[in-house]
Amino acid sequence: AGRLLGGFLGRGIYRRVEKIITSIPGIKQIYPHIKQIVDFLLADEKPIKFSRVVVVEYPRKGIWSVGLVTGDTMKKIEQAAGKSVTVFIPSSPTPFTGYTITVPSDEVIELPITIDEALKFTISGGVLVPPGQETKRLHSDE
Repeated sequence: AGRLLGGFLGRGIYRRVEKIITSIPGIKQIYPHIKQIVDFLLADEKPIKFSRVVVVEYPRKGIWSVGLVTGDTMKKIEQAAGKSVTVFIPSSPTPFTGYTITVPSDEVIELPITIDEALKFTISGGVLVPPGQETKRLHSDE
């Protein structure tokens, strides 16, 4: 009963506080966006599911970026570009910001690392290389 009443009262208080916040000029324009970001970051079940880690040539040929496949692309893009996937390229040091790009499927190279390892790599600016992916030339004069 306490948990039920607490949940009911908590939701009511939350709705009232939110209504007050959204009635303040200036805040009502930015609050929904901030709330959406916070809800995304704190949600147990993320609305975006990353299916695999890939590397793509982005922002130009010859420069490789680690990305996370979020799914297929939009129908109109696929009609113009052929079979493609949508890739989220996280940025350092905050991986929840970045770029969403559409890449032809044949230009995507899968990486044998986990999503957590890819995010650690990005957050660290490339310092934390996943196990088995290190190169031995780090400090050589090659």
